[in-house]
Amino acid sequence: MMNIKRFMNACVATLFTSHLFAQAIVPTDIGVALNRQQMEIVSALSGASKIEGNETLKRRWTKKEKTLTRNYLSSKLRDIGLTSQEQKYKVNLAHKKPSLNPFEGKNLFAILPATEPSEEYIIIGAHYDSVEESPGAMDNATGCALAYGVTQLMTDLENRKKNLVIVFFDQEETGHAGSFAFANYVKEKKIKVHSVHTADMIGWDKDADKNIELELPTQELETVYKKYAKSFGIVAYKTETTETDHREFRNAGFNAIGIGGEHKNGDESPHHHLPTDTFNTVDFEYLTFVTFLVYQVIAEIITE
Repeated sequence: MMNIKRFMNACVATLFTSHLFAQAIVPTDIGVALNRQQMEIVSALSGASKIEGNETLKRRWTKKEKTLTRNYLSSKLRDIGLTSQEQKYKVNLAHKKPSLNPFEGKNLFAILPATEPSEEYIIIGAHYDSVEESPGAMDNATGCALAYGVTQLMTDLENRKKNLVIVFFDQEETGHAGSFAFANYVKEKKIKVHSVHTADMIGWDKDADKNIELELPTQELETVYKKYAKSFGIVAYKTETTETDHREFRNAGFNAIGIGGEHKNGDESPHHHLPTDTFNTVDFEYLTFVTFLVYQVIAEIITE
C-alpha cells in the first residue's frame, strides 16, 4: 500500500506554488488546511487508511461498512462542534420493482444554527454509500468531503441569517432511497428550505480546466453559481442530469441543484463504479477549488 501520509504531505506542499493560490482564487491558509482535511476524509472513506481502530473499508455497501462510515462522519462533525442525528427510514420507491421494495437505511445529518434567529434552512448534502464493486473514492467520498468542507468553513462565517443542514445520504446507488426519505422528512416537518445543494463525483479533472456542471439548477441557483464560476475564471455548464440525489428534492418541490464534475462534457473519470476508483486517482486540488466555489455561493445566500 502506498504511504498515504507522505502522499498527502506532498500534495499539500504543491499547493503553495499552485496557480490557484498564486492568483488568490483560494486563499492559501484556507486552501492548504481544506485540502489536507479533504484528503484525510477521502482516504478514510475509500480504504487508503484506517477508519476506526484497525478497521479499513473496502467499500461502503454492507451494514457494517455503512455503520463505520456514519461513525466516522459523526466524529468529524463533532470536531467542528456539531451534533449528528440519524434518520432511520423505510421507504418504497415507485421506480423500482415491487420485489425490491421496501428500502431501509440511515441518513446522517446535523444542523449549523444561524447566528441570529431564523426559520429558514439551506441544505448541503452528498451520498455516503458506494457501489458493491468499488471503494468509491470519487463516487462519492469526494462529495462527502465537499459538503463537510463547506460546512466547516461556514462555522467561521459571521452573520449567518439562515440555518445550514449538512446531510449524508444512504442508498443513492440503489435508487436514491436516502435522499427520497430525507426530502419527504423535511417536507413533512414543514421546514422552510431556501435551497438544496447536493455534490457528487467531484474528483476528476484530466483537462485541468476546473470547469463544473450544474445539474438541473433552478434559474435562481444557476445565476449565482455562474456568477462565481465566472469570477473564478471557469465555466459552469448547465446539464439535465437527474441520476443523483438532487432529483428527489426537486420532485418534492424544493429549490435544488446538483454540483458535479464534467460528466456530460467529455471529462468523466474512467474509474466510475470500478475497483480503480481509489484515493490516488482523485484530483484533490480540483476538489478543494470546487469546494471553495460552493462555499462562496452558499456564503452569499446564507448572509442575505
